[in-house]
Amino acid sequence: GENKIREFELEQVVLSEEFDILQIVGEGWFGKILLVEHRVTDTEMVLKALPKPYVTLKDFYTEFHYGLHLGSHKNIITTYDVAFETPGFYVFSQEYAPLGDLTSNVSETGIGELYSKRVAKQVSEATRSMDLAKNIGNDIYLTIKLCDFGETRKTGTLVRRRNEWLPYSPPDVLERNTDETYKAETSQDIWQFAIVVFVCLTGCLPWQKAAPDDPRYSRYLYWINSTGVLMPIRQPKLFKILSNKAQRWFRKFLEPRPDKRPKDLGEMYKYVEDRWLARSLTSNTNGNEEDGLCPSMYSFHSSADEKNKLLQTLTQYGIETTVDRGAKKDRIKAWIQSSVIEEDRDEDEEEERRDSAREVNTNLAREGNARNSTRNPSSDSRSVSK
Repeated sequence: GENKIREFELEQVVLSEEFDILQIVGEGWFGKILLVEHRVTDTEMVLKALPKPYVTLKDFYTEFHYGLHLGSHKNIITTYDVAFETPGFYVFSQEYAPLGDLTSNVSETGIGELYSKRVAKQVSEATRSMDLAKNIGNDIYLTIKLCDFGETRKTGTLVRRRNEWLPYSPPDVLERNTDETYKAETSQDIWQFAIVVFVCLTGCLPWQKAAPDDPRYSRYLYWINSTGVLMPIRQPKLFKILSNKAQRWFRKFLEPRPDKRPKDLGEMYKYVEDRWLARSLTSNTNGNEEDGLCPSMYSFHSSADEKNKLLQTLTQYGIETTVDRGAKKDRIKAWIQSSVIEEDRDEDEEEERRDSAREVNTNLAREGNARNSTRNPSSDSRSVSK
């Protein structure tokens, strides 16, 4: 059955004898994504190599299983029924996405409303097909075809918190301690889906992490809890880019309480015919104040030291790494594999601080004027400036 994970004996392969490595497409805690050329057939293919020291054989079978069974959907990366092991890695083969992931195409002002809606529809269809199979992705980020099923589990399964991409994780997951268990639920996919669409529309992440100590998330919480009576309504700058209708569905999907989020991604279709970007949007709406959350800051670019360490590891296990990869370089962009974002000085916060200070000074000046006027009606106004 689809949820019965098949285990089988893996063939031992010496990669350097059968493949040339053309490009290290991605790397991170999850393993390595390698673009290779099969020497016998001259066929390009992608290998996902999971390091044995960090991945159990059971975890490997799980990811391979879900890749095979979910990959039939047009918006999910195809996993081929090819799996083997080397001295250092468990390996399986996947469909090659020559243009990299969506990050490659997201500018600092997003990809526009039309394309954002297309992405929303495609990711929604893929994720809903997984949900129909009662599988939770827990690893949704920028890609037109969903991939990476290392974190995919059946709905309701107890999973351990580890290796989250902070900007995409919902608060109910982040509030757990590392290695603490929680249930995999559809509500987590709902949240991650909204973050992806938000980045497409604005070109920026809404926050670094959905936690109270993040200033932008804290302002978002203040906004969604504002009644306008005792608490003045202050929209976060990036949300001002969105139309009122778009703000409405984002607030539903990015609801801090998981039980209050929509039960299905289909809720988004109620708004798909509406305008999502505000009519007043101009090309410089984002300005530079949000650079710390824009694509240039969260795309993954490994340092020379990291690259050398990886190459050394690959060489150690007999993988040829001296193949000229120059011809492939321009076609392939690094996949987002890090949530480390440089936090710029928060201009919103500074602006609010200055406004507050001006308001306090004005009130003090008024009180001083009133006191002096009562004491000495003819006193000079300069006497209140002490």
